[in-house]
Amino acid sequence: MGVMLESPSSGVLICMEGIDGSGKTTLSRLLVGYLCSLGFDAVYTTEPTRYSLPGRRIRESFFAPERLPVEEEFKLYLDDRIIHLRDEVIPMLKDGKIVVTDRYYFSSVAYQGARGLDLNFILEENLKVSIVPNLVLLLDLPIDEAIARISAEREEGVNTFEKKENLQKVREIYFKLVEKFPNLIHVIDVNKSIQDVEEVLQTFIIDFLERR
Repeated sequence: MGVMLESPSSGVLICMEGIDGSGKTTLSRLLVGYLCSLGFDAVYTTEPTRYSLPGRRIRESFFAPERLPVEEEFKLYLDDRIIHLRDEVIPMLKDGKIVVTDRYYFSSVAYQGARGLDLNFILEENLKVSIVPNLVLLLDLPIDEAIARISAEREEGVNTFEKKENLQKVREIYFKLVEKFPNLIHVIDVNKSIQDVEEVLQTFIIDFLERR
């Protein structure tokens, strides 16, 4: 099962990445709301999906006592991504929408890579079935601050993906991706108030869209 690999030219795909606790979901939704307020046809989407079988299995595993084997976890993310692109992202891009996705294949490189899977293998397998986004925003936050935010915001606390040592490895891999794709991935410092971060994102995105 595959997807169209060419990026539909009429839409824009923006990817929000970062370690857990960096505020991706909140900031993605705020960005979509801001773009819509300016008259853009913008939509929010997320990975893993909540409707596909692979996506549901991944979400069920978040608070399991033990993580899935890394090969199984990787395959589930890949299968879910194929469905996400086919059923949501590509149709919306063809309709000319700005699609803001809360995580994409860079997360697979970072998270399954932190578990020991080869980074180039993860990237190559994803690029066989995925389209390259127009822009990636890496929301960066110190590990201790990320864990503090997670602990404060969730009754259930930190899940198995979010242990300090694991998040440190994930963050390091994200910055390897920044070095590999310097013109695609842009780092945004989110160790400040959400209002300040939101203003930075708004300015950055409008400038990006004007330059396209």
